[in-house]
Amino acid sequence: GADPKPAEVSLPGAEAQPTPFWMRKKLDYAQQILGGIAEGDYDRIAHNAASMKALSRIEGFVRGRTPGYRTQLQIFQDATEELMRQAEKENVDGAALAFTQLTISCVNCHKQLREAEKK
Repeated sequence: GADPKPAEVSLPGAEAQPTPFWMRKKLDYAQQILGGIAEGDYDRIAHNAASMKALSRIEGFVRGRTPGYRTQLQIFQDATEELMRQAEKENVDGAALAFTQLTISCVNCHKQLREAEKK
């Protein structure tokens, strides 16, 4: 099947305060994905994973020079793609595992970003 169309992403003020904006949007998508996993709503999982992936591409242009960020971004994008694949297969266990991988990539990335800000 075709990839779900990601939701439109609004970026006002993103340049001025990227961390709060990106984090808030990705947390919204993550909550929707978790809700979709809990309810077995595969369209909700796929739609929000696609939106999250699109947002991460935009964020990559903004944060791409942060050391270690590119590696974490690739892991994050791989996990969102796996979420979409598992949703298409209607595999709740696979989606839960991909969501766990996504969560770990988020934690690792934010640790790196905090370390970079300290320097």
